[in-house]
Amino acid sequence: MWPFALLALVAIYELVAQAVISARVAPDADWAAAATFVRGELAASDVVIVAPAWADPILRRELGDRIPLAAAGRSDLAAYERVWELSIRGRRAPELEGARSRMEPAFEGAFGGVTVRRFDLGESSVRLDLTSSLRDAEVRRGARTCAWRRNAPQGGGLGAGPLTPAEHFFCGPEPWLWVGETATEDLALQGRHCVWQHPAGTEPISTTYRDVELPGRVVLYGGIYYLHERDEVHGPVDVRVLVDGAEVGRMQHRDGEGWKRMEASTREGRGDVTIEVTAPDPNMRTFCWSASLRGPAREVGE
Repeated sequence: MWPFALLALVAIYELVAQAVISARVAPDADWAAAATFVRGELAASDVVIVAPAWADPILRRELGDRIPLAAAGRSDLAAYERVWELSIRGRRAPELEGARSRMEPAFEGAFGGVTVRRFDLGESSVRLDLTSSLRDAEVRRGARTCAWRRNAPQGGGLGAGPLTPAEHFFCGPEPWLWVGETATEDLALQGRHCVWQHPAGTEPISTTYRDVELPGRVVLYGGIYYLHERDEVHGPVDVRVLVDGAEVGRMQHRDGEGWKRMEASTREGRGDVTIEVTAPDPNMRTFCWSASLRGPAREVGE
């Protein structure tokens, strides 16, 4: 009779497990209540995150209109002064691990199965977001100026790479040689708000911001569209950061490294900042970067 007894035990286990799972699911009403509260408290320098990460579609359903592209595709928390975390099942967002996990929240409240916490990080160190300021830059392919143009957005979609934005610098004649503000998916399939700057080989593609404030640091993140990086068969991309023509930092991105960070010190004052991209073999080097000029680093969020 033991096979029948085992079958009955399995059935009982499945019923109990289903009841436990159902009891742990935060109902839509709890998410809506938490979102309504956060919506009424949000300031311009705030960002909203969720834990665990797989709950992100629910967060976007409830608060997507308050999550701009730059926030959804952020590389870190440096641009924000307060973080609102919506959490279920006692989870914490990875961005709040480490030093931040030892911080006491400035606010914590339960909305049924959803916990809302607010962390006050202090004044942002970001003085200029280069990604969002691209229109003010000058773009060149070697010594030639790339023209700013407007047309219908093109591409995008599953497996098709980043969308070519309606407004961008065109460096052609190759159709992929443009520089523009867009979004990509990195090796971890994380969306990133960034500037597409596909290399043209050893002839540099350069983006220059003229006469900007230099607060002491430049932080740059960069990566390659995941479909063109995951097989690890293509060559590296070389990135240089220059101030008034002098190199202050460089990064070489190789397949398999994902969304990579580089930080360099600059003098203080004003000057021209250039981000230059080259590659020995530009085939499938769909490189995209996000960068900002920052003052002294604060304790968390950098």
